[in-house]
Amino acid sequence: MTSKDLLFALQTRNKHMIRELDEFASNVKNSTLEEAWIVVAETIKLVEVLPPTQVKYSHIIKAVNRAWLAFCERSPTTANRLYDVVIKTLEETTWKDTDEAQVAYQLIYAFHYNHFRSVGANAHLHLALMQNSSRILDLIKRIAAYSTQELFLLTVKPHTGIGADAIEMLLEIYLNHTRLDQGNELRADAARLILPLVQSNPTIGNNKMLFLLRFLPKRAVILSQLIELYVLDGVHENMRGMFYGIMLDLVNNSGDSFIYNDLDKIAAQIEVYSKQWTGKQLDAFARYAFFYKLKTDEDRRLLISKSKKAMHLAKLIVSSGHTGTYIDNLRSLYHSIVSRAADPAPARLGAYQFKDLNFKLLVIEELMYIQKKLLPRFDVYEFVRQYTDREIMIKKEGYDVIPEVLAYFEEMLIPSSLLEQVEELEFDGSNEIYHQIFPYWDGECDTFDVTSPEDIELVPNLKCMSSMPAKFIEKYAVELGKKSIEVSHLA
Repeated sequence: MTSKDLLFALQTRNKHMIRELDEFASNVKNSTLEEAWIVVAETIKLVEVLPPTQVKYSHIIKAVNRAWLAFCERSPTTANRLYDVVIKTLEETTWKDTDEAQVAYQLIYAFHYNHFRSVGANAHLHLALMQNSSRILDLIKRIAAYSTQELFLLTVKPHTGIGADAIEMLLEIYLNHTRLDQGNELRADAARLILPLVQSNPTIGNNKMLFLLRFLPKRAVILSQLIELYVLDGVHENMRGMFYGIMLDLVNNSGDSFIYNDLDKIAAQIEVYSKQWTGKQLDAFARYAFFYKLKTDEDRRLLISKSKKAMHLAKLIVSSGHTGTYIDNLRSLYHSIVSRAADPAPARLGAYQFKDLNFKLLVIEELMYIQKKLLPRFDVYEFVRQYTDREIMIKKEGYDVIPEVLAYFEEMLIPSSLLEQVEELEFDGSNEIYHQIFPYWDGECDTFDVTSPEDIELVPNLKCMSSMPAKFIEKYAVELGKKSIEVSHLA
């Protein structure tokens, strides 16, 4: 039975409204579908009249969303019913009418909110999105005519009140109402609207719209066209839209940038487009490609040295024949990289110091990260930043041992004066050393298990080895005990 207190709270907007909505969301299965719909219908009326200036507006919208999600989880029919009512209201909106536009804005804002709660929780919403996607896309095309016009008197930051605000929120539905592993075809359909939208209004767009481009099969072509559009339109510091997001990720080789993944294809397109650019336009592109995210010449040198993609992009800029502040700076840096002779490989001074590398890692953990005497302290992110023999992407490669990092520790020579200061070694999955070598290690495999006590002689003052693997203890505990070294089991 629907609570009369909830309906009263919604109609009067009293202080118990959020609590009553949360109680409804928790117990919605105890109501019939029609009883539950009565509440949902009241929440729709609420968000249509509730101004964004209302005290606790964000908290109220989140509570409404929790109620809507709970209702939609009842069945595909309930989710589709909510979708249908919301979209029908938007389809009937006269966007030039200030009052109607404001109601539509508030309804879109509440509806586009993130409905995701847990794995599988929004299966019905996903189905409803599939059934209603064409209507949403038609709405976006319709509102596109007003994308630069001021339509909404009251907005939520960072919205500006123009039609683009509504378009951006409608596109965000394709991310907010379904899981990341669902709806890629739907997202691709939505992403196909982005280029024409930007062509009519270069200031439209945000990071979520940019993320939708990930799902386009030929996204590199679209990204290249967007870059040219922005460059030709004129780049300036206060421009909204997606230009800065694109340029930030263009040379982001951390491993999670789909734009950087396509940099070779984008560069090939830019090489064609840029032949028609003026020196000023190319200089602006050079600025945001290499001097926006990368703050120092050293950052630029390291990236270009290790990344063939970045090297190619830099080459096409400096070979253009144009001059400019950023082009000239990049040209000087590029030539210094190309002309620099390869440094000789460093001697493997410590490669044979220890027979069991995993034992050595325990020693390094103790001296570098616990005692803090073996310096400099190794940081995998700084190592990867400075490493130029190849491009290492932690976010892609961190789910396994990074060979170059392991080799770094293998080749490290530890002074005997420090080895004499080791009295205790602890094998623990949370040891810092392991997460430098294998950044996302879960501690569940035997990758770092010590298998031999042969290196004990290198640490003459060792007294204790704690939390050691069972196999090690079974084989060597007695032997080490005779040497006055206590060995304990994993906790």
